[in-house]
Amino acid sequence: MSVGFSEKNIFKYYAKDRSWSFDADIVAHEKDVFINVCGRLFATLRASEGDMKELAVGHMFSRGLITRYGDVASMDVYGNAVNVILKAAPGPDTLKASYMAPSWKTSADIIFEGVKHLQEAFLYRKTGAFHAGLLLRRDGLKYFLVEDIGRHNVVEKVIGRALMQDVDMGECILLISGRLMCELVSKVTLAGIPIFGSVSATTCEAAALAEGCGMTLIGFIREGRMNVYTHPARIAEFDETRINNN
Repeated sequence: MSVGFSEKNIFKYYAKDRSWSFDADIVAHEKDVFINVCGRLFATLRASEGDMKELAVGHMFSRGLITRYGDVASMDVYGNAVNVILKAAPGPDTLKASYMAPSWKTSADIIFEGVKHLQEAFLYRKTGAFHAGLLLRRDGLKYFLVEDIGRHNVVEKVIGRALMQDVDMGECILLISGRLMCELVSKVTLAGIPIFGSVSATTCEAAALAEGCGMTLIGFIREGRMNVYTHPARIAEFDETRINNN
């Protein structure tokens, strides 16, 4: 078994000539990941193999259990479990989102180039079952690429690794392959990432949340075009005088 996927024999049907073939396909793995905090089960996540510590840190952050990686005293992986000891018990309402006022711009070309890199993710291309997430700096520097069967896990793995590497997420852009849902926007807002984009769609509720939080939300990023739903002023090429009203 390879990490993340296995080869499986399948029966493939071709409607054009109503024929069948016996073939092999690459199929993704999924498993339960148990996050134990201070000796108690905190969460059970359905995820793919790899980056389990990053997933645990990102999930604890998104749930308000920690505010930084320094809150973790120790962490180890045993089988499907991540065992975490915190330095102190978190207080109520430890983590709150704040409005992200536009303080910098990035170019559309950096976002287009980032999506090209996103689509090069190995498991994403190999299986068709994985989501991918890329964190890059506003100047285009690529920090890292993560993959998982769940888009929520992808976002939490990105946040977790950024916390573990002490990345200033306020200077970053997050690009993912999955839909931009309300809960994902909430997690990314808590992390302070001001630009969140995807090759896929968003929802009205996610766009409304992004608008209220000061986030630039971008969907349907394709070769040479994208839909900017909120706060387009962070895109350097944005010019209100050149808007065509179709």
